[in-house]
Amino acid sequence: MVSDSNRLIAGRYQLLRELGRGGMGVVWEGHDTLLNRQVAIKEVLLPDTMSPGDQERQLLRTAREARTAAKLNHPSVVAVYDVIEEDGRPWIVMELVSHPTVEQVVLTTGALPVREAADLGRQVLSALRTAHAAGILHRDVKPSNILLSEDGRAVLMDFGIATVEGDASLTRTGMVTGSPSFLAPERVRAENAGPASDLWSLGATLYACMVGRSPFERGDPMATLNALLTEEPDYRRIPPAMHPVLKGLLQKEPQDRVDAEEADRLLAAIIATRPAAQDLDVPEKKKRQGPGRALLAAAATVVLVLTGGAVVYFRTASPAEGTPRATTQPAAATQAISPSAAPTPSATPSATPSPTATRAVPAVRAWRSRDGWSIMRPTGWRGALGEAYTEWTRRDGNAHLGVEAVYASLDPNQIIRDGQETLRQNAQSVVNCGRRTVTHQGAKAVQWEFSWTAGEVNDAPWVRPGARYHEIRRAVAIGDTAYVLSWTVAEEQWQRNRALMRQVINSFTVGG
Repeated sequence: MVSDSNRLIAGRYQLLRELGRGGMGVVWEGHDTLLNRQVAIKEVLLPDTMSPGDQERQLLRTAREARTAAKLNHPSVVAVYDVIEEDGRPWIVMELVSHPTVEQVVLTTGALPVREAADLGRQVLSALRTAHAAGILHRDVKPSNILLSEDGRAVLMDFGIATVEGDASLTRTGMVTGSPSFLAPERVRAENAGPASDLWSLGATLYACMVGRSPFERGDPMATLNALLTEEPDYRRIPPAMHPVLKGLLQKEPQDRVDAEEADRLLAAIIATRPAAQDLDVPEKKKRQGPGRALLAAAATVVLVLTGGAVVYFRTASPAEGTPRATTQPAAATQAISPSAAPTPSATPSATPSPTATRAVPAVRAWRSRDGWSIMRPTGWRGALGEAYTEWTRRDGNAHLGVEAVYASLDPNQIIRDGQETLRQNAQSVVNCGRRTVTHQGAKAVQWEFSWTAGEVNDAPWVRPGARYHEIRRAVAIGDTAYVLSWTVAEEQWQRNRALMRQVINSFTVGG
């Protein structure tokens, strides 16, 4: 029996709407009436044809799944809030994460830029290290089990087949769980699998971020498993910067693989390298329209059903979601632009000749302020320096970056609320796209995304009255100072500038 919407489970959780259906259950968007928050609720459906013994084993597995995931407290792991039993079947209450999977992103918008893929890898690796320290193996790391937010947050989900070291297996003898394309060889050989098996799957996942598929995918399960056991990956389409970490993770024998610490070091080195050294290695691709991209462009909601796993995740898509992401260096990097030095006292940009396309230069350059913070600001943007506010404006005036030091309050939530109030007084047609808590350089931050139309009167010389803008503001408190990072782009250019935005905003650091 499938529950009706608006039903109340355990006297607390209201079912709002069905998000998706898999082989073993239904996932609902729900509302926790006690804590007044949105949640995802997995209703486990046991087939009538299942024997009593199999039903009992499935109930045990579901309870184990919830216990396993609830042990993990990490920003890159989906949180499990509660597990209850009603009508003789379990219900699992979880964090509702409104992001697409990496598989969806790559399918619809192309390969991830190298540094973005490396950052994603570090986040997933951090989640795995936390799980492994707790004695938990994931066993099914793959692109469809990683959610990716617009600000670059990666979330590992579906610990539904995870195992706890020391627990008796609840699967049948000889049964191999996981996705064939991302299985470690030792698991295919039915040998003992440990943390190194998850690291292999992470390597195959990072490879798929570059080319859109596992290095061993052959279209047929047996052919795929045979390739996994006997063939080596083809690295010709992989940017050279990614070769060391992928070759280290994709060693056939577990003892030959790099460990988590070394993998993290290699990924960090990629991120620290100047973008021109690796992002330009990604082959130039023609923009293409695939079924996934058309789906994101046309559908109001994308539902991702995870069969046999923990939850269905969804995102609400805007009409512009179909815009392809840049799979190579952003456009600014292909122009020979005279690089800006430190911001100048004047905030008013002066007319300059159009840049001449002659050679590739980095999309961003490091800049350190006199107050001890630094950021990778976009190359060629004109800077201006105020008492507590530093800004850069793209030469065409359609994009702007700001860093403001705030001393009146150290509460990121209050800073964002104050900014919302001020904006509504000076802008028109403000559309709130969401406010969320994120982690920035290890500190808790609050990020607000919105769009707005400039009024006739404003204090910013780069703003054009009547123009429509899209903006991200992130407030973070570090030490005795709070900072507000803002990235504003003309609305019609927002999608194709998101990758550069994430690179710049996430690079902000204080000291060090």
